[in-house]
Amino acid sequence: MLKAASEPIALDTEIVEMLYANNSRSLVAALVVMSALVFVQQALISTVVLVSWAVIFLLAYGLRTGLTFLYYRSNAKSIYSQQWLKRFRLSSGFCGVSWGLAGILLFPETDTAHQAFLIFALVGVAGAGIVIYSIDTLCSNLFSGGLLLLMIPRFIIHGTQLSIALAILFIVYVVYVTIAGRGLAKSLRENMSLRIASNLDNQKVHQLAYYDFLTGLPNRRLLSDRLNQAFIRCARTQTYGAVLSLDLNNFKGLNDSKGHLAGDELLQQVAERLQHCLRKKDTIARMGGDEFVAVLDDLGNHRGQAVISVLATADKLMDAFSLPFQLKNGQYRSKPSIGVCLFLGEESSEAEVLRRADIAMYQAKKSENMHGIQLYDEAQYPAIELRVTLENDLAFALQSGQLSLYYQLQVDQDLAPIGAEVLLRWQHPVLGVVPPDQFIPIAEESGAIVAIGHWVLQQSCAQLKAWEHDPAIARLHLSVNVSALQFSQPEFVEQVMHTVQASGCNPRHLRLELTETAIVKNVEDVIDKINALKSCGITFSLDDFGIGQSSLSVLKRLPLDELKIDRSFISDILHNNYDTFIVQTIIEMGKNLGHHVIAEGVEVEQQKVMLQALGCHAFQGYLFCKPLPLADFEAKVQRLFSAAQLASVTMKPALHS
Repeated sequence: MLKAASEPIALDTEIVEMLYANNSRSLVAALVVMSALVFVQQALISTVVLVSWAVIFLLAYGLRTGLTFLYYRSNAKSIYSQQWLKRFRLSSGFCGVSWGLAGILLFPETDTAHQAFLIFALVGVAGAGIVIYSIDTLCSNLFSGGLLLLMIPRFIIHGTQLSIALAILFIVYVVYVTIAGRGLAKSLRENMSLRIASNLDNQKVHQLAYYDFLTGLPNRRLLSDRLNQAFIRCARTQTYGAVLSLDLNNFKGLNDSKGHLAGDELLQQVAERLQHCLRKKDTIARMGGDEFVAVLDDLGNHRGQAVISVLATADKLMDAFSLPFQLKNGQYRSKPSIGVCLFLGEESSEAEVLRRADIAMYQAKKSENMHGIQLYDEAQYPAIELRVTLENDLAFALQSGQLSLYYQLQVDQDLAPIGAEVLLRWQHPVLGVVPPDQFIPIAEESGAIVAIGHWVLQQSCAQLKAWEHDPAIARLHLSVNVSALQFSQPEFVEQVMHTVQASGCNPRHLRLELTETAIVKNVEDVIDKINALKSCGITFSLDDFGIGQSSLSVLKRLPLDELKIDRSFISDILHNNYDTFIVQTIIEMGKNLGHHVIAEGVEVEQQKVMLQALGCHAFQGYLFCKPLPLADFEAKVQRLFSAAQLASVTMKPALHS
């Protein structure tokens, strides 16, 4: 539909352009003919009449010339092409009338030779006019009509047989030329239409290839070209340039609450405001979603000057969000975070500059510095760069098989295996093993933990099913960590039940470990979910107990099975009386609530002995077993199982002796 609407507009514009373009040549030809007529007819026509006609002629063509001048001075002639066409048609009719008046005023009644010359001159004018104006039928008709309607009656009423014959021949000539001109105009219009349609198709392809469909801003491909051009200009002039990465805050919330149409409307208005904040030579592009990138160059030869200039531009971009956006469903306020990265010359890398601007933008989101604007500083951001790298790569870690499960043994006071905790490990293809305390928080903040947690649960259930036929491991329970975000998903209970049923494992051997963060919000919903899953046999443990924010009133209501004492209390239990007291309190509390209590992070024998003295009889830590891959863990349990069987067999003869 857009193409169909554009073609007639483009055709009208080109027709008007063609009519005005021929004006200068037709003016010269008209002046030549006018001068010849005045010169030849002056002997037979009075000077007053000649001058009067010349004044009318010059007025008509003077107005045409002035109109042409104004047309080419106009900056919006393509927008108002219809108005310019109407003006040209009126001027053409006036010019035709001026030639028709020549047929009346310059007609020599007694001289057939001069009559023949007059009609010869007017025939040439009429033929030339019809051909020149044939691209627009009405324009051609107004010109030839004004000429014929005034001239022909004079030739017929007051003329001789020769003039009448000439008038008839003139009419035949005009009709013939008009018909031929219309055929020529039709062919010309068709060719123009084909060319315009082809140009529109090319423009559409170019628009789709280089511009964002929603906002009309340059897209990533065109941004790349503009950025590399900026590198070249900055290298040539030895001036600084900058990339500004801009991301809207809480844009996902608008999409979720008001719908994607409201989000699209906001992006269109944001794009319009951002364009008004930049110089004409600057580029603002949409990278996708709610992310925009601006490219600036010629910011000065000195870094300090460039920093002042680019931060002033960033302030202008930020000020563009000071007023609320007028959406169809009401007003909406939004603020961006802006990251800035300077560059100097061709040694700059497109990918590196964009990455650094993104890093600065990410830091702007995390801090309140400069009201959401952050300048990249290479010395300040190694940890941020690593975090951004991990966040980007974590999105593909699960699909590419980089994540694996390790198992850490849990034992009782006799060192007999009672269970294991499933621990996640990430083998990065470049960075090597990434510690869980680095990537787990990133997964939680980015939301990737939901998909990762579901995968861990699937693998754990499948492993429980596989162990059912191994007497050494079949009775172990597996503890699986569940993040607060994963647990809060509305479909969490159904997802866990489906996973357990699909694997065929015994749900009584599956223990889900919750953190206090997961239970402090919406306690009633937490209780409902725990009860729903406990009804099918799944047990629950409260992980890292003692370091969170749960109150005793909440804790006593939760249908838990186990409390897990955090390692931070165990590490200093031998030397800190406060930690000893806290551990003792947790153990007694757990017993009073009917919960099993296990201590994690037990690394030395003395810690185990003290925990036993305090009443804790289940342990996890490096003293007993470090986290192991599956094969090593199974081998470890098998050795413990075999040793236990051997000890049992050895003790039987002693009992009978």
